[in-house]
This record gives sequence, structure tokens and C-alpha cells, in this order.
Amino acid sequence: MADAKSDPMDVADYIIVGGGSAGCVIAARLSEDPATRVILLEAGGEAGSFMVQMPAGFAKMLLNDRFDWQYEQLPDPSIGNRRFIWSAGKMLGGGSSLNGQVYIRGTRNDFDHWLQLGATGWGWDDVWPYFLRCEHWHGPANQNHGSHGPVAVSPMRDPHPLCAVFMDACAQVGLGELEDYNGGAMEGSFLTQATQLDGWRCSTEKAYLRDARKRPNLRVITNADVETIIMENSRAVGVSYRRDGQYETVRAAREVIVSAGTMGSPALLMRSGIGPADSLRESGIEIIQDHPEVGENLQEHPGVTQNKFVNRPTINSQLRPHHIMRDLVRFLWNRTGPLGAPAVQAMAMVRTHDGLEEPDAQIHFLPLAYNVEQDTISSAEAEMPKEPCVSIIASLTRPKSRGRIKLGADKRPVIDHQLLGDERDVASMVKAMKFVNGVFATSAMQQIIIGDRSPDPIPANDEEWTQYIRDKALVTYHPVGSCRMGADDRAVVDPQCRVRGIGGLRVADASIMPRITSGNTNATAIMIGEKVAETIRSGR
Repeated sequence: MADAKSDPMDVADYIIVGGGSAGCVIAARLSEDPATRVILLEAGGEAGSFMVQMPAGFAKMLLNDRFDWQYEQLPDPSIGNRRFIWSAGKMLGGGSSLNGQVYIRGTRNDFDHWLQLGATGWGWDDVWPYFLRCEHWHGPANQNHGSHGPVAVSPMRDPHPLCAVFMDACAQVGLGELEDYNGGAMEGSFLTQATQLDGWRCSTEKAYLRDARKRPNLRVITNADVETIIMENSRAVGVSYRRDGQYETVRAAREVIVSAGTMGSPALLMRSGIGPADSLRESGIEIIQDHPEVGENLQEHPGVTQNKFVNRPTINSQLRPHHIMRDLVRFLWNRTGPLGAPAVQAMAMVRTHDGLEEPDAQIHFLPLAYNVEQDTISSAEAEMPKEPCVSIIASLTRPKSRGRIKLGADKRPVIDHQLLGDERDVASMVKAMKFVNGVFATSAMQQIIIGDRSPDPIPANDEEWTQYIRDKALVTYHPVGSCRMGADDRAVVDPQCRVRGIGGLRVADASIMPRITSGNTNATAIMIGEKVAETIRSGR
């Protein structure tokens, strides 16, 4: 029942706050039992727009109020007090409806390290079945992929011709090509696997929710902005939300499950009196549970871009009206061309220096270039040069820098994070920049490069590289960790994702990750939804 008007005292067994990458999964899985009543509340709207379904549409949805929450960041002193808008999907499907559709699970060691951090039951062997469960692989038969899940995952349909040049360049610096990078080991270069079906985006809204909404025991209410969780005797018993200017209440007979994302979930907990006591007092919020780490442990992959002028056509050099019309016709005809491609078409995982067990940098190849503004919070759209250019972005797979989510004056999330607040990240990024410079220096790349664009000139020493990094560092839209999972008393949620000290309340989304995974995070968020849904259904 889409957008059904709820009565003031509606009751469900489970209320799910947030219809994003994890929330849609949980709603669909719990409602498979016809005796279980489920209400899914999504503060954004529907996800049926053509811009959502067309892969390249994400570029127009970013920084658009209809699709993007556009969370505010405080000035970051580690990057010259620049600040960014942190995007998040403001619609059913959440990040899976807004992102660049890159499908990466992470490495075996990523999840085994979660075990070491107290996330019992979340090691690689534990989470592997849930990755398979969510996935319907549309490539050649491969034991690393599931074949019966809802989310379509596909190999690249139509890579840009310059991806082959990048792959050759990676081989020339000693990186082997991986046929499949999703088996737990990711060192090497590869073409992107994407959450797409026949060239269309496959979000969790499309994969899980569309058919599930036909069930009479599932109600999906969009444009329902949850203000607080209702507590009785330290137990979550419902939520209060605002819709169409009216406040309404729904009650949960069993549990409230918060899946509002890395920015939204800790903010909702804090608005409901669960969080750092001093901060809650400052905001005038009654303290239900002093939880010092709610909002802490925020992590993001910092990225820095280098780009070059080239002698071949690139996406940014073919943006005139006739190019766009040609590409649109091509996409509508057979879902190929740049409008059907994921955001990043080719990548590599690399160790930037000796002595590392695993790659410390992810490099992303783009057959285009865009300018990183000094203060992108005031820029409505990234500016692209008209000349043919290519870019390589280096991001750190395991950053040491940490931040936090705070409540603003309006009790909405405010981001306080330093992308390069830990000097170890600066040192690693300098090595990553030198590695990227080496990729550009290969004979494969030199056949197409005709000039430096950014940086220009190339830094001559570590000090110059450091300044370039601080001037150009950017977010990669992979925030995690603000409701950390663990076995210790300070962890926000336990390994079953239950909020410590509060009955009937869980958090299930990317905010629970104790440490960020090596690469894009959406596949892991979907896996979290699958695992938590089974945990709930099994009575744990």
C-alpha cells in the first residue's frame, strides 16, 4: 500500500525508519511472513523518475533537493577549511537509487577485522552467504556470485575505449588484471561490476520493494519524516513522524529498526534522547540513555584527483546538444554508451609501498574531468572542461581520520569531519599520488596524453604533493561508522545490531560498520540488510 494515510495509533509488528539500501531489504524480508505486519517510513519520495533509472542520471540528481539530502559539513581545517555537501539518497532505495552503481564487497580482511573489533558473527565467512543471497549475477557463471537474489549485478556492458588504455597502463606498473574482484582478494585492475539490469539501475527499491509492496501486511509511507522514537521504560514502542505538515504516530508491537543512513540514524537516536549526555543537554533534549559514541567514529574514503589533456574524445568533450541527443538515442535503443555506464568504469586496488598486507589505495579511472571547487557547498554542479581529458582519483581504502555527526540548531545532522585529520593519511595519499603519476607516465598512457591539467606543474617533492592533496581532497560519498557495532560497552549496537540499553530498537545500515571497507560501500549496506533481517526473523 504505497503512501497510505495512517491512523494516529496504527500498530505494526515492526517499524522500519528509512527505505534506503538496507531498509528496503529488511522491509521486504520481514514481510515475507504474511502474519508479520510491517510499516516502512521513508522521509523522501518515490524512486520512479527516469533520472533514477538511467545510470548516468545520478549526475543530475546530486545536489537536487528532490533526490539528495545534501547534508551540511562544518569547515574542515585539514583541507584548508573547505567543506562539502555530503549527498545521500532522499527517496526509496536511498543511496542505491542515487549512487554510481559500483558493486564492490570489500576484502576478506575487511570483515575479519570487524571480528577483531568485537563484531562477532560478521567475519568474511559469516557475511559471504548474505552477499550471495542478495545478488542475481548476470555475467558468465561464477562461483563468487549469487544467482537467485533480487539485486541484479552485471559486468560492464560497453566500456569506454580509453578503459583499455588504463588497463594496459596498470599492467605496465605491475598490476595484474582481475577477472573477478568480488571473491575476497582485490589487488589488481578490473572493469567495474554494476548494480544494473539490462543497462538500467537496479536499486533496492526496484529489487526488493516493488513486488513486496503488493503484500497486504506491508505499508510503505513516503514523505514521512520521523522526528523521534517513542520510548516507554527504556524500550522503543513507536515513532512520531511529520507528513504533509501533520504529526502522526505509529506503534511497534515488537521492534523499531532505524535504517536512516550514516548521517540520519545517529541524528534520530540523539533527537530521541539516546546519545552523548552533554550534547543532548546542550540541545535541550531529555536524556534517555547516555551513549557517548552515538555519532562518533564517522569514516569516509578521502579522494584526490589528477587529470590530463588527451588526444582522444572523452565524455566531457562530447557534451554538446547533438552529442547528448546521440547518446540518449543510443541508450534508449540498447542501453549502451555513456548514459548507461556506472560512474567509474575501471579501477584498481594497489599497495603504494612495500610492507603492506593488502592494498591501501583504490584508484578510479574516469574518461572525463571535472573541477573540484574550493568550496563545493556553494557550487550547484561540478564544472567540466570542454577539452578531452581523463582523470584518475586515488582514495585511501583504510583511512585513519575520524569525525562525528552532531545535531544542528534545527536538530538535523551536521557533519564534523577532517578528511585528512590524521597525518598518516596524508603520508599515504602522497604515496598514492606518486603511484597515479607513475600510471600516467607509462607508455600506454603517454600515447594519449598531450598535457598536464591538474596538477600543473607536477609537484617536485613531498611538500608540494601535500599541499596539492590538501587543496584538492574530496569526499567519495562512502560515509560509515557513526553507530559503531561491537562487543564493548561503548559500542552503540551489539553484534545483533540492538541498541545497547534500549529494548526493541536496532540500527541496520552503513552506520554500524566498525571500520570502513576497502572500496565502495553500497554492496555491504545491502548485505547488512539481509543479515539483520534474518537475525530478526530467527528471534535473536
